[in-house]
Amino acid sequence: MTVKLIAHALIEEDGKHLLIKRSKIKRGLPNVYPFYWDIPGGSVEENELPREAALREAMEEVNQKLQIDKIIHEDSQFDASKDTVFTRLVYEGRIVEHRDIILDSEEHTDFVWISSLEDIESDLVAPYLLEIFANKSI
Repeated sequence: MTVKLIAHALIEEDGKHLLIKRSKIKRGLPNVYPFYWDIPGGSVEENELPREAALREAMEEVNQKLQIDKIIHEDSQFDASKDTVFTRLVYEGRIVEHRDIILDSEEHTDFVWISSLEDIESDLVAPYLLEIFANKSI
């Protein structure tokens, strides 16, 4: 069995949170949760700490330099088809250097700043975000 660690950052600014929409195809292959709203994040690389991965992914996916405060969510799931346990850590993040949002079109197609999940017109939201937003009363 393999264990894979994933790190995300829930970015907040002025009481709003940044969501990004997943593309249908990611680097030539079907994307996981296509068209779903998500937050910046991805796999922790070899010799990288999860906190560093969340910072790197925020820079790669939305061009934002962050300060990360604390872990606000953890979940793990076993994928029998891949014989892999996926563990996700979500950090709370704040922008420390304001920049334009730049998306990698190979991964994401849109972004939005929201005060609550009711601000988006889609029910396609990454499942773990529903729990985070419920716990934060967003």
